[in-house]
Amino acid sequence: MNGTIENSGTTIFSVDAEHGGLRISIVFIFVAIWLGLFVVLNSLISSEGVNILAIIVSFAATALITQQIERLLKTRWPSGRAVEVQPDQIRIVKRNQVQHEINPEQRVNVLLWRFKIARRSRVPKGWFMVACALEQEDHYIPVYTFMSPDEFDKLNATPHFPLLQSKKELEKEGRENMRLAGEQRRLHIAENIRWMEGAEMTTDDFKQFITRLQEQFPQWMPAVI
Repeated sequence: MNGTIENSGTTIFSVDAEHGGLRISIVFIFVAIWLGLFVVLNSLISSEGVNILAIIVSFAATALITQQIERLLKTRWPSGRAVEVQPDQIRIVKRNQVQHEINPEQRVNVLLWRFKIARRSRVPKGWFMVACALEQEDHYIPVYTFMSPDEFDKLNATPHFPLLQSKKELEKEGRENMRLAGEQRRLHIAENIRWMEGAEMTTDDFKQFITRLQEQFPQWMPAVI
């Protein structure tokens, strides 16, 4: 779902489609539906002992139903957070309250990085977390998305989004290349902030966000995609 709104020189990106409230609700919905279906199927399907067939069928049906409910809730239950790009300010807001803000007319440091998802969760294993953080005097606007390797390759942006190194690799890098080690440390700081306060976008919105910055603020935003 694209969450971008253009309004009088302001671009607004809705973020965090899979916010915490939605995730918790989906868990409760899944359990409630599964238990209800199991009770019904257990009474309809005869079995001695544990009704394995009823468990499997109710679980599969619940997964399909919950998937549709989740898709519907994403369109009806926004997180309330958004990234706003204006000529004189870039900010993250939540229900009209400013959480983070920088002035794009002044110097802005652009931090770009990625890492591969090592364990399957809501994001498939092997996908990339791809991030862009705008930093100004220790204030950050951290934005990120998740992409499949094929999607990332299509951007031709590998040199611009370096892989985030592990702490062990960072210690080794510090002994061999001080400059790269310094860059990685800055990325680790930005990653910690992204983990706690980052704004998650869809892949299409993330690309549009980067493109908008490149077009509107070429004085500090490099052409990366």
